[in-house]
Amino acid sequence: QRAPRRKMTEEEILMLKRKNAVAESFGYFFDEDGKVVYKIPRVGLQLKDIRDIPYIFAVAGGKSKAKAIRAYMENAPQQTWLITDEAAANEILRGVTL
Repeated sequence: QRAPRRKMTEEEILMLKRKNAVAESFGYFFDEDGKVVYKIPRVGLQLKDIRDIPYIFAVAGGKSKAKAIRAYMENAPQQTWLITDEAAANEILRGVTL
């Protein structure tokens, strides 16, 4: 969903689909396992830039965003706090035993 907003070419969008990209953050596209599958150049903050920020708040919600949230959190700095809703949380935790 983010690819069209990033003014990416049709070729790039097809490549992201082939690589099973499910999330984008700071110009990095991730697959379901959190593996970086593509990176686009950006102006502004980069993923590496937030590593030294003491508190990071990631906000996302909705069941449809669960794969994207999980993928990003695989790469998020340890000091990241996730703020989400019950639908996304339940989907993320599905199959996880405590």
